[in-house]
Amino acid sequence: MAAKYRLRLGDELHEIEIEPDHAGGLRVKIGDAEAHTVSLERINEGARYSLIVDGRPYDIFAEEGPTDYHILVDGERVVIGTQTGAKGKGGADFDLDAGGEWVLKSPMAGVVREVRVAADDEVEEGATLVVVEAMKMQNELHARRAGQVKAVYVTVGQRVDQGTPLLVLV
Repeated sequence: MAAKYRLRLGDELHEIEIEPDHAGGLRVKIGDAEAHTVSLERINEGARYSLIVDGRPYDIFAEEGPTDYHILVDGERVVIGTQTGAKGKGGADFDLDAGGEWVLKSPMAGVVREVRVAADDEVEEGATLVVVEAMKMQNELHARRAGQVKAVYVTVGQRVDQGTPLLVLV
């Protein structure tokens, strides 16, 4: 029997059905669409995953938040929201610390290619903050909320590991 979930992809809510297949993978069906064979394996302990959909491989990075996942697939950012998990202060869907600060951490190891903000800059939700190059792909990292940049910890050309704090937004 398939397990059913409700997920938000962008602004749209979808019903997802997942069930094991006979080959040890999963069959995934989104809404009324055709089911697909899916295999997902984490690479080491990082944010990098190997995803195979109907035999086609994808190299992805996934960062888990309290109510969603930010996923980079072929350089494109996809946000998958869930209806579970803790929320930030005031019911906001962000990963805030006790002081209301949000720390942008690198979801992968790579080299900082652009820093598009400076301390004291005001940013809108979704604005590109930093670009990290990993495996020859430029990965734009975006603000999860509007706010003011409190501090920037990295510079262009700096190598970063997964989980390295890049900046703080208040």
